[in-house]
Amino acid sequence: MNGRTDDALYRRSEQALFADVGEDVVALHIARGNCYGMEKVAAEVWSMLDQPVSLAEICSRLVERYEVDAGTCEQDVGALLAQFEQEGLVERA
Repeated sequence: MNGRTDDALYRRSEQALFADVGEDVVALHIARGNCYGMEKVAAEVWSMLDQPVSLAEICSRLVERYEVDAGTCEQDVGALLAQFEQEGLVERA
């Protein structure tokens, strides 16, 4: 997608506890004690992270489901994954 060569696999960190709240997700980083709320698309991405998955695979699924072009999806989801990783919620597999 968009010439990006990042084929890293991402998964939820073992330091993250979470609960589904309707269609949303609430996650807690155990060691840091930080709590995060995720709505709709972010919650859907979180759901995909139950197994190691690449940015390309996440975007492939989202492009099929939503009216978004591949480049925009890659940019937005890449930023979301980077934020999750920075907060310790996600790690590279």
